[in-house]
Amino acid sequence: MNERDARAVFTLACEPGDERVGTFVAQHGAVEALSMVSRGALRGGIRDRLAKSLASHELAAAMRKVDACGGVFLTPEDPLWPKQLDDLDVAAPLGLWCRGISELNDLGQHSLAVVGARAATAYGERIASEVGSLAGQSAVTVVSGAAYGIDAAAHRGVLAASGRTIAVLACGVDVAYPGAHQGLLERIAENGLIISEAPPGAKPHKRRFLVRNRIIAALSSSTLVVEAALRSGSLSTANWANALGRPVWGVPGPLSSATSAGVHTGIAQGEMNIVADLSNVLDTVKPDQLLRSPQLTDHETVILNALARGPLTTGQIISASQLGNPSMQAQDVLGALTMLEMYGVILQADNGWKRSESAFRSHVDS
Repeated sequence: MNERDARAVFTLACEPGDERVGTFVAQHGAVEALSMVSRGALRGGIRDRLAKSLASHELAAAMRKVDACGGVFLTPEDPLWPKQLDDLDVAAPLGLWCRGISELNDLGQHSLAVVGARAATAYGERIASEVGSLAGQSAVTVVSGAAYGIDAAAHRGVLAASGRTIAVLACGVDVAYPGAHQGLLERIAENGLIISEAPPGAKPHKRRFLVRNRIIAALSSSTLVVEAALRSGSLSTANWANALGRPVWGVPGPLSSATSAGVHTGIAQGEMNIVADLSNVLDTVKPDQLLRSPQLTDHETVILNALARGPLTTGQIISASQLGNPSMQAQDVLGALTMLEMYGVILQADNGWKRSESAFRSHVDS
């Protein structure tokens, strides 16, 4: 059994987001971890479920099902794997079952998570649809969960603008849930991707909805919460995004609206940036052709691309810059930071360096 097949077996037998399993696989590799479990490691329910999966040939059946719907199973070793998911560390998915026409790493490069209430108001659905449409026009991928309310409105908005979208499900990629969204899911697969940690045929249940929110947050460059009550599951997506250092935006609603109470609290506590203009949200994630301006050096361009996701400390910028350009040295980064600050296109805040979007655009347009 190879690493890919072993990871698939773990997704068949284990619940998504099990950090104990994630740690074990990270330490030993999936093939060796599977062998160790069969010899007595990770005693209890996991060992029994893995043994059952292997004995019943569930892997072959799952591969037939994903092939039948035109899908694939991706692992972190695949070139199409989006590297931003690795930010989840041991909570990262062991693999993802994918169905659609697009490549996951490509769709995830400029992506915005749009989440919110299932029992959304007409106002909330209009905002979600509008941001989806703007995202489609700006070559930004919308990531959401295909649920009723805000999710569905965001997906439909981007599809109406001939854009691309990703639906992260709490069930198998071949399962239409909710059933009324079968047509919507088919359109998403035809224009983007449907992904899930759960194997084909898996039914949804409550825990999986919360667990999949970490993937929505990690896959996206920024998260927008349109409507959320005080105990809304959408707030877990915002919490994950904050923990990962991704920008989080909240759309304010009427002060008397219980559907927006969770957003208002997040804004008041500094956990969300207030949305005054949807275009400002899109500016943080959309492909920025201006970053190729001849007025900027290669080092300055690398730094500005790194800061497009949100504020970073000097140390984080050095690490991110060296990933984007391995030849960059710390002194190159410090020199470029000095010049960019002199231009006024970046500034220092309490949480690190950040781009000054208006000054940046004024500089590169001049």
